Formats: sequence, structure tokens, C-alpha cells
Amino acid sequence: MKRLMVAVVGILLSGLFTSARAEAASPNVIVEDTVQEVMATIHREKSDKKKIQALVEEKVLPLFDFTLITKRAVGPAWKTATPEQKKILVDEFRDLLVRVFIAKAFSNVGNHSVKFEPGKYAEGDDQVTVKTLIVSPGEASLSVDYDMKKTSAGWRVVDLAIAGPRVALDIYSNQFREPLQQSGVDGLIKFLAEKNQVADIAAAPARKSDAK
Repeated sequence: MKRLMVAVVGILLSGLFTSARAEAASPNVIVEDTVQEVMATIHREKSDKKKIQALVEEKVLPLFDFTLITKRAVGPAWKTATPEQKKILVDEFRDLLVRVFIAKAFSNVGNHSVKFEPGKYAEGDDQVTVKTLIVSPGEASLSVDYDMKKTSAGWRVVDLAIAGPRVALDIYSNQFREPLQQSGVDGLIKFLAEKNQVADIAAAPARKSDAK
């Protein structure tokens, strides 16, 4: 079930892509239009990992404001970090999020579908939560909510909630607390780097298998 949840969440993450046209649209429209578009692409290209990875790089990552996401997860300690430390934190956390929620996302796609709850976006709002529901035959539905903020670059995802907990404010902020208390910002940087190293090692057999 955990693997399935990661797979389905990854499908939604990969759908959050904005184009020049979408920049002017409401966040609800951006999510709904592009999730449907990219899900269709993933179903069509699911056996071609290179094409899927290219799709992720092109359409997923630009919509996420990884600086704001990292700032949320780090909390008050963000203010004490130097510019260099902030850059490293963002880079390491970005890599971790991509691995956890995207890199492992494209397996067991099955017959999942997405329902979009009616939007509560009003003209002039600069923050909104877009609510979706992932429906899988024979399984309980899974809620995935996207916290979006209107920035100078357009609407960007600054956090997401998976069946309740938010990734930055709940899941990772709790994990970050101990290394921050023990060793400060440098301790958190080391913690994230080690997490990414473990992920690299775990992914190595899969890469070798793909190369055969």
C-alpha cells in the first residue's frame, strides 16, 4: 500500500505543470488541466523511463518553490542560516523530495483516477489549497491537497498534504527538529546529505538493472 501511495502521489506531482497560458489561470484550473494531461502521458509512456524523467524535469519541478518549501520545513532556524547554508539546505531538500515523491512514482500506475474538489479560489487571493482525491479500484480513496502561493513567478506549490499530514510543515519539520537541536543548521545539512546518500545507494541496483 505504501508503494502504491507513493506511485499515485507521484502522478499528481508530475501533473503540476504551468505553461504561459496557465500562469494567468486560477490555481485550481492549473492543477486540473495539467494533471489530466500529464497522467495521460505517463500512461502512454510508462515503460520509457527516460521520457518520463524528461517529463518530470520539464513539467514538475518548475512549479515547486523549493526555497519556500524548505523554509517552511526548517522553521525559525532558517533565519539564523547564512546565505550559503540556505542554498545547500534548499538543494539537499529538493533532491530528497524529488527522490521520495517523484523518482519512485512511475510504477503500478494501474487504473488510478483523480477527482478535483470544487475550488474555493477568489480573485485577489494569493494563497489557496487545491484539494484532490485519488481513486483506485478496490482501495480507499487518498486525499492530496496542494498549498499554493502566488509569487512573482506565478502560482507555485509551497507544501502538500498527503492523507492529512503536510510534507514540509508536519512530516519533515518533525524530522528536522532533532538534528537542529543537536548540531544547528550544519547538523541539518549533514542529516539531509546522509538521507540523499542512502537514497543513492538504494537506487543503484535499479540503475544497473535498467542498464541491462
